[in-house]
Amino acid sequence: MRESQITMSNWQTKRVPPICERMIGFSVPQADEVLVISYEGMHLLHLGNEITVKTNNQSSEYDLYDLESGVASYQGKSYQILGLHGGNPLTESAAGERLVLDTESETLSIVRNQQTDYSMNYTNYSGDWAAATFSPDSKYVILGCPYDFDFVILEREDNV
Repeated sequence: MRESQITMSNWQTKRVPPICERMIGFSVPQADEVLVISYEGMHLLHLGNEITVKTNNQSSEYDLYDLESGVASYQGKSYQILGLHGGNPLTESAAGERLVLDTESETLSIVRNQQTDYSMNYTNYSGDWAAATFSPDSKYVILGCPYDFDFVILEREDNV
């Protein structure tokens, strides 16, 4: 993945371990977890100092994911999914920040009061969908594209 910081703020890029070959979508984070749905199964990412992945290839991609509602039910939890079939990202934080995903220039920006606090270039090697969301607590920003090496997790270095 090509990534360059245009403007640096209080966000750091987390190292993401290999997840899968090609994603169908990923969830809005909840309780420091992100669910990734791929053609290989379900992958639960645990966010923290080190990101870990637990893969369940016993469930196929659409066993637990309802396309109409955009919700995947996994291990007793419901996850809002973003990706190939659209979805509803959280594009505004509690601090009034706004995510701006420009898929033409392949740039993700975090804007507050009409000023760019953070911006990065990314590469979507598939040329297919791209999506970005804040976590509900505004601690993380997740940027996903179909290939796992295009998957980016940003963590806020300080509190909102």
